[in-house]
Amino acid sequence: MTTRLLSSLRFPPPPPSSSRALASFVLPKRSLHHHQQNLLSHGSPLSTRPSAVAQLNSARNAAVRHASSSPLKDAHVVTAALPAHKASMPVWQKIAVGGTIALATSATLLNQLVKSPQMEAAAAAGGASSSGNTVVQDLKDEKNRIGVEKKSTADLLLSMMVYKLCTLQLLVDMAPKLISIAEMMHLTPPVYWFIRKTFFAQFCGGESAEDCTGTMNTLKNSGINSILDLSVEVDLDDLDLESQSPQEIRARFNQSADNIASQISTCIETAATFSKSFAAIKVTAMGSPLLLQQVSSTLTAVENRFRNIDQDQDGKVTKDEFKQLVKMLPNPSMNKDQASLDSIVEKLFKEADKDQDGMIDWVDFASTISLNREETRALFVGNHRDDHLAAAADPSLAVPGMDKHDLEDYKHLLKRMERLCDQAKKTHTRLMIDAEQSYFQPAIDSVALHLMENYNDEQHVDGPLIFNTYQMYLKDALGRLKQDYTHAQRNGYVLAAKLVRGAYMVSERRRATELGLKDPICDDIHATHTSYNAGVDFMLERMTQHQHKLIKDASSPTSLSLVSTPVVLFVASHNKDSVIRTTERIQELGLSPQSGLVMFGQLMGMCDQVSYTLGQHGYGIYKYVPYGPIHHVIPYLIRRAQENASVLGGVAIERQLLWEEIKSRFVAQKERAQIQAVPKPIVPAGPATTL
Repeated sequence: MTTRLLSSLRFPPPPPSSSRALASFVLPKRSLHHHQQNLLSHGSPLSTRPSAVAQLNSARNAAVRHASSSPLKDAHVVTAALPAHKASMPVWQKIAVGGTIALATSATLLNQLVKSPQMEAAAAAGGASSSGNTVVQDLKDEKNRIGVEKKSTADLLLSMMVYKLCTLQLLVDMAPKLISIAEMMHLTPPVYWFIRKTFFAQFCGGESAEDCTGTMNTLKNSGINSILDLSVEVDLDDLDLESQSPQEIRARFNQSADNIASQISTCIETAATFSKSFAAIKVTAMGSPLLLQQVSSTLTAVENRFRNIDQDQDGKVTKDEFKQLVKMLPNPSMNKDQASLDSIVEKLFKEADKDQDGMIDWVDFASTISLNREETRALFVGNHRDDHLAAAADPSLAVPGMDKHDLEDYKHLLKRMERLCDQAKKTHTRLMIDAEQSYFQPAIDSVALHLMENYNDEQHVDGPLIFNTYQMYLKDALGRLKQDYTHAQRNGYVLAAKLVRGAYMVSERRRATELGLKDPICDDIHATHTSYNAGVDFMLERMTQHQHKLIKDASSPTSLSLVSTPVVLFVASHNKDSVIRTTERIQELGLSPQSGLVMFGQLMGMCDQVSYTLGQHGYGIYKYVPYGPIHHVIPYLIRRAQENASVLGGVAIERQLLWEEIKSRFVAQKERAQIQAVPKPIVPAGPATTL
């Protein structure tokens, strides 16, 4: 009966590591019962050979113990337990050893089948890698269930439900209003309970940094690193400014920013416990959104004036044009008499004109006259508006100024960011500066470039410390990326850029319509794809150009590395075509996927097939792991629902993979129930039963 039972079972193929281990011995084709009969027919009953019995029982016990504790993966321990003089064993003893191995292997396989209901699915998905497929082949395989096979059935069902809810467009559109109504009617407990059990569980790691460590461990075990993200942000619509004085508003935001900076410090501490991790920072949480909007307006106005004053549109201005531009600033004489203006212009132009050709471009100008420099910050103070307008050739072109309190708050914001960067540098934890709404972005970019210039200037084996984010669905994104690369080259630091398509499309377009502004977002999805691909190509081409330069300058070929690269690229995309295209380009250009020069990232709860496939092939892959109190992360969760609703094709594939995995588990469970219903074999009593 033992023979019939074992021969009737259809065991799944062992994992690759198991097959290598089992290759150390050949399984006998005959059944254990047959071997027992052979022993008896040789006239050598085990009961008459005590030493042999001890040896075989020892081997059997070791094999069975190993089968129950660590199935398959280290099956060679069975052979280690056999007698050292096995080569000189008599025939009957060799046959008995073979029977023992057959028994242990059968027990091992049965244990695997019972303990791992999804083993067949795992083997099928893992087989792609073991069969020698490239990462591109595995990414293109829409039946590849690597992203779902390790999840619990409860997690699979949760994901199915959340993705289904995301397809209900009316629910997604009404969600912000429904939550607002619930808050006004004091009905948040049931609403928050539902959000916590669905969207929060799918897309967030917990309510605190410590809550996320389990998720980060699970990801790490699959070759996926983490970007820990305190998901706290503020938009202009969220502000209540009518009931407070300007001084009270400033005090409130500074206190809030100090508190959040402390929480991000904890975030960095937690991320530091996992090698290669990031901590994410939203600059809007580091100060007042009103301040960031004011800074953005001022910086945008200065750049626009530069473009306008460049009469021949060659991208450069002369010394006279430079002087006209300085006069348009809020405080051109820097609180000194008008006679000092000429000397100020002379000094600043000489500093900006590094190549001494009598011309400067926008990068030179922005590097010299900056809010981030103590020497030029006073130029932006707007409390001398009358003198300012009188100095400007055309008062309508005057740049809007900032008062001294704004500048003080901006200095505090920079100090908070610098303290966090110092901590990150000390703990070897990289920082990811998130992109936000377009009306905050000029200020965010200014802060990011300032930090990169100060912290990415030292070449380190771990690569650059500070990464900035570029939303490529913005029409000006590619131009800004190229401009920032030029800034990095001239100022001697590594440009570390994360490219995303963008996450604020709904609110950006609504605001542009309400205020009568130009839509800042690309006209259609195809234009966004073109912009994104162009950004990736630009960064990869900078790498290969530098690689060729290294080879040309060196006496022997030198590979580009994190120590020598001028740029590092982070491809953050849920678009599988973009990921495939980038991996193909990496191969074409001869860049190593394991070099850390190009990394990939997706959000927690989304695009798992891509993430786990890249992790399996050794690519640098990251998951954003957001956390925070429910009421703080709701804006983030709403954007995730909107994003999933807008990419129904990708979500449909994810849902299909989830459904196939769930079905396979129910089928496997049914088969296990049938196996367990088979009567246990009756082993004949006698001397041979000591086996």
